[in-house]
Amino acid sequence: MVFAKKAPNLLDEQGLSSQIPNRYLQYHSTIMVKYLVIIFTLIFEIVNSQIVNPFEGEKCANFSYSTKSTGTVKIEFLNQEIFKLYETKKVNFEENKYSENTELLNEFKLKFPKVFKDSCAKFNSFFNNKLTETKTCNVKFLLVDKKSNFFIFKVSGFEIAGFLIFNEKNNISIFTDEFPQILDDGKYILSFHNGINYTTVQLYKKHENEYNYSEINITPKYRIANFFAYKDYFENLILVPTLVSKNLILVEESKIGKKYGIDENNGCKVLMHIEF
Repeated sequence: MVFAKKAPNLLDEQGLSSQIPNRYLQYHSTIMVKYLVIIFTLIFEIVNSQIVNPFEGEKCANFSYSTKSTGTVKIEFLNQEIFKLYETKKVNFEENKYSENTELLNEFKLKFPKVFKDSCAKFNSFFNNKLTETKTCNVKFLLVDKKSNFFIFKVSGFEIAGFLIFNEKNNISIFTDEFPQILDDGKYILSFHNGINYTTVQLYKKHENEYNYSEINITPKYRIANFFAYKDYFENLILVPTLVSKNLILVEESKIGKKYGIDENNGCKVLMHIEF
């Protein structure tokens, strides 16, 4: 009698791998790794192609900026295509307010009667990561708005101007150069300011019980034409301000002197991308 040899079962306890040579598995693993490297390289090149260098070319040769931060700041520059893509995801900002709101002022005085006294004001604020008391006199405070738990004052006086944001939960204040945009119940506080001698972006991001502060100072010749923000996949807020610098053009020359105007067809436009 002849007995047929039992065919090997690929799913027995020896396992499928026992029927396949190791070099076969190693070969296919190597191929898979190569494909993954190619895919990630293509993704990197696509993303990198959306980032431009504003320092190239004569039009933007004078563009520069500096940063200081208690956290981390990452700055890149976009082309028009990716800028328009991000613009479709932008979050809404409040309109700037500069007029006094008397109802809010009465509410504030009832809640915090000791802040204003004898033409002076006392506020607690962080300076160099230390909580300090600031007293100022003969300065005009206009309560213009309230957002979440923050009273917003417009401040003006001798060699001082800007906005004070008073947190009614902890009585601590922070300062901005321009009307603040307060988002996510105070997680983010932003300010975009075109000053006489400087152009500044100020960023506050809440970290535990304090704020990380970042400041970006830009060449004064460049002005913030507009700005928006969007949220990435991880719900982090990303800022995209548009900076514009127009060149001057000779309009008229006479015995009195030369008259210059703005050359609308020439200049530099920078699309900045800020992660913080």
